Amino acid sequence: MTAAGNCYIPGMNARRSLPAPRRLSALAVALLLATPSVFPVQRSDAEVQLEFGAKVALKGSWNEAVYRFERATKLDPSLSRAWNNLAVAMENLGRFDEAATAYGKALELSPGDTRIKENHDRFQEFRKFHARKATDAPVPIVP
Repeated sequence: MTAAGNCYIPGMNARRSLPAPRRLSALAVALLLATPSVFPVQRSDAEVQLEFGAKVALKGSWNEAVYRFERATKLDPSLSRAWNNLAVAMENLGRFDEAATAYGKALELSPGDTRIKENHDRFQEFRKFHARKATDAPVPIVP
């Protein structure tokens, strides 16, 4: 600092320098604007429900997961990941018709999402396999 209360910044003309408090304020603002945010990004309520649903699904709490994913789809009906996860949870509970509807909605919202398409394709294969198995005539047991 100089005797006049001004800070020295290399490359800055001493006659044009600002008083120390103003220069520090300007420097602080410039630093805040130049650095990435240190504050967490606000997530929507639907994303919070989606994340919580995924956590409980990983623990095998499918009923709770369905509840959370349904809430997410009500809060943000355009959230294709919520529809996909709802379909997966419904599938795990044996609610196949509802799973098919949820997969349809997810694909409608994000037709190019490969994860949703892969999940849907696996689900379709599963349904076809079990449909064939159900139509197979049981083999009688001969004593």
